[in-house]
Order: sequence, then C-alpha cells, then structure tokens
Amino acid sequence: MVTKFVHLIVLILFVQASWALEPIVGSEQKEYETINVKDHWLILGAIQRISTSLKPEADVRLQAKVSKWLWQLPEGHNSEEGFQALKQQLAKQTTTLFECQGRECGLSNDFANQVFKQSILYGRDSDQFYWAGLSSGKRPHVWVVYTSQRSARRVYAYAEKIEFKSSEIDKLDGFVQQGLEQTLFDQQFIVLSKIDDETLLRESQITWLKQILKDHPSQRFALVVHRYGGLENQALVERTQSQANGLLDQVAKADGFIKNLYAHGVGAMAPRGEIGDRIELVVLKGSVK
Repeated sequence: MVTKFVHLIVLILFVQASWALEPIVGSEQKEYETINVKDHWLILGAIQRISTSLKPEADVRLQAKVSKWLWQLPEGHNSEEGFQALKQQLAKQTTTLFECQGRECGLSNDFANQVFKQSILYGRDSDQFYWAGLSSGKRPHVWVVYTSQRSARRVYAYAEKIEFKSSEIDKLDGFVQQGLEQTLFDQQFIVLSKIDDETLLRESQITWLKQILKDHPSQRFALVVHRYGGLENQALVERTQSQANGLLDQVAKADGFIKNLYAHGVGAMAPRGEIGDRIELVVLKGSVK
C-alpha cells in the first residue's frame, strides 16, 4: 500500500513538473525528460557553417541537469506566438544572454539536428525564434526557448531548463553583462542576484555596475534589498537598509561613481515577493540635471 502511494506521489510530481510550462493553451506535449549532462552545449550566438563544421559566434559547455519540453502548437498559431508566450513566462526573473529570430540565427536544420537533437524542430529558417536567459542565485539556471514552423499546421516549441553549479556561473559573466543593460532599461529594474545570509555583490557585478554609472551619468539608480520572513517587518526594513548601505560601500570602495546611486532596504514591503530574497538594481524616475 505504501509503495503504491509513493509511486502515485512520484507520478503526480512528474505530471506537475511536465505541465508547469505551456506555450499556448491546448498545445500537445510531445516530450518531457530530465537528464544529467557532463558537457551540455549552450548556444549564445548565431550559428555559422564553415565547410561541414558548425561555428557558433559564441557558446559555452556546462555540466548540468537539463529538463526538456517539446510541444506541437494548436492549429492557427504561428512560431512567433509560441515563442512570445514561453518567453513571457520565463523572462521576468532572468537576464537575456542571447536572442535571435529568422535567418539571423543560422540554419534551423542545425538547431534541430545538431544542437537539440530533435529533427521534428527543423522548419523554415525565416520562421525560427531563439532565446536564452539566466536566472542567477543559489541554484543558477539558464532557460532556452526555440520555436519553428514547418507548415501552417506543424508548429513546434521547445524549451530547456539548464541547472548548473554556482561555480560555473563565471563562464556566463561576459554574456550576462551584455544582456543586463538591455533588460534593466526595458523593465526598469533587474534582479542582480538571489541572496541567503550573505548580501554581497560579485566582483563582476561591481565592474558592470561601475560601467553603467559611467555610461549614464545623469540617470539615478538604486540598489534595493528585499527580504521576506523570519523577522517583524520593521526589523526586516532595518536589516535590509543596513545591507543595502553595505552594497553601496562595496561600489564606493571599488572607485565607482556613486553620486547618483542610492541604497534602499524595503524588507518585505515591495511586490514580486514570489521571487524571494534578492538584490535589485532599479532605474529611478527623473534624471539628474
């Protein structure tokens, strides 16, 4: 009886995990699996073909646990609709590493057969979309979304969740810095990192922030620390304000131009609590004259 109950729970968890993501309501899920990969290939630039070899403009290899989803979209929807639906679900807590569409990505055949090993994804080069975004924190991971269209009735969407060790995140720092600025100004804030007991910026984050302050000398920004639970709200505000001041000191000690950079600790009062404890960089309204 206990064994049957355990099997039932495992089955329910599997179904929930595989159904947690969906491009378009009514999409038919063709595949879901999770595997451990010692050398997972993450594409971060357009794919070029030189003779018989594939040469992405940028890529990295990661030891990771990879979850994969594959769907066929309902009739009447195109590859761009499926792409936007998935990206909107995933991009809120991520930093874009690379994005392309159409022929600027390279050949759909290469993405389908060489990168994802899913021949069903091979479609028209002009109707493909690709996006990769990083969610950093205690358990960093990259989301990948790819959609393609073989015909009006055969439109497919594919997603990967690539979970890797924190020690490998340095491999992505250069790509993160390229995508962070666009994400920051597009949505007026970014999550710099998830936090636990320690509230510090990494050296690469400080370097990037110093460049942002230098490139936008008339724009005001704020480092904002959010924490939820464990203390009364006023105590949380006081704790996060102290931690935000510490972040400002970090940037100042690294010779950052902090005249227009402010520190705010808001405890649990701000929205987006589902994201958890975190450090945000926020674009403040109004520029410095």
